[in-house]
Amino acid sequence: MQIDTAPAVTESQRQAEGRVATAAPSAASPVVARDSAGASVRVTKQASSTQHAVLSRWVSLASIAKSMSQSEHSTRTLQQLSRQLKSLETQIHQTSNSSDVGKKVNQLVTAMKRQLQQGGVDNHFQSQELQAPSRLTKALTNKVDLLSPKPMDETVSIVMGRSGKAVSLNLPAGASRNDNLQTVSKAFAGQNIDVSVSGRSELLFHADGQSRAALKEPWLMMGTGVRVAAGNPVAISLNDEPHALDDLQQLSQQTDARYEAYSQEIAKLQRNIKSALQGIESRRQQILMRLQQVQRPPLSEEHLTEINGEVQQLMQQPNHHAVPILIAQANITRNLVSFSLASH
Repeated sequence: MQIDTAPAVTESQRQAEGRVATAAPSAASPVVARDSAGASVRVTKQASSTQHAVLSRWVSLASIAKSMSQSEHSTRTLQQLSRQLKSLETQIHQTSNSSDVGKKVNQLVTAMKRQLQQGGVDNHFQSQELQAPSRLTKALTNKVDLLSPKPMDETVSIVMGRSGKAVSLNLPAGASRNDNLQTVSKAFAGQNIDVSVSGRSELLFHADGQSRAALKEPWLMMGTGVRVAAGNPVAISLNDEPHALDDLQQLSQQTDARYEAYSQEIAKLQRNIKSALQGIESRRQQILMRLQQVQRPPLSEEHLTEINGEVQQLMQQPNHHAVPILIAQANITRNLVSFSLASH
C-alpha cells in the first residue's frame, strides 16, 4: 500500500508559513515604536521651542513695559519740577521786598526734594531706573581738604569706622588737585570704593554691597602735615550725597539774597532739568529699539538669559513709587498689547 504524504507536507508548510506571517509584525513593531517615539520627541521639542519663544516674548514685553513706565514717570516728575521752578521765580520777583521770602523758598525747595524722591528721580535729576539699587554715595565734609596743593610732603591715614577698612595716602608737596585726586582714588579703589568730585568740589565716595558699611560711620583721620592739625587723630563725618537743589536752598537762607541770584540759580537748574530730560528721551529711544527687536523671532538663548537678568534686577529694586508706575504702565499697555497681537 502506498501512502500519499503530499497533503501532510503542504499542511505543515502552511502552518510554518502562518507562524512566520504571524511573527513578522512582531519583529517589525520595535521599528514602528522607535519611529513613533522619534516623531514624538521631535514634536515635543518643537512645542517646547514654540513655548520658549512665546514666553521669551512676554518676558521682553514685561521688561519693556516696566522701563517705559519708569521713564514716563521720571519725565512727568521733572516736567512738574520745571513748572514749579518757573512759578517760584515769578513769586520771588513779585515778593522780593518781603522779609519772609527766604523762608518760603526754603519750604518750597524742601517739598520739591520730597516730590523728586517719590517721583523716581535721584539727587541729580537722573531717573532711578538707571541707578544700582544697592549703591550708596556719601560726601566728605568741606572741613577736610585732601585735594589742594600743599608746600610739604604729607601722609594721611584714614580708618573707616568699625568696618575694619583703612587707607594710607602719601600726598607729595606741590601736587596738583588732579594728582591728589588720583592718589585718593587709587587708595580707596583697593577697598572697593569709588571716588569722584561734585560740582562744588566735594569728595564723593561710592560703594556697593558689603563695602557700603565703610561709608555709614564716622572716620578717624591721622597723619603728618597741615591737613591733620598737630598730628592728632580727628573724627570726620560723611554727609549725604549733595542734592541739585541744595544751592537754591542755601541761597534762601541768606538774608541778603536778591532776585538776580535766585534767577541765575533757577536758570542753572532749568538747564540741568533739560539735560536730564534729553537723557531720559535717549533712553526711551533705546527701549523702543528693543521693542522692535522683539518683533524678530526666534529669540536666542543668550537673549533670553539677558532678559531674565534684567527682569530679576527690576524685581529686586526697591519700588517706592509703585502706584505712579502702575498708572504710567496702564497708559502704555494698550500699545504693547496691540503690537503683540499684530505680531502673530
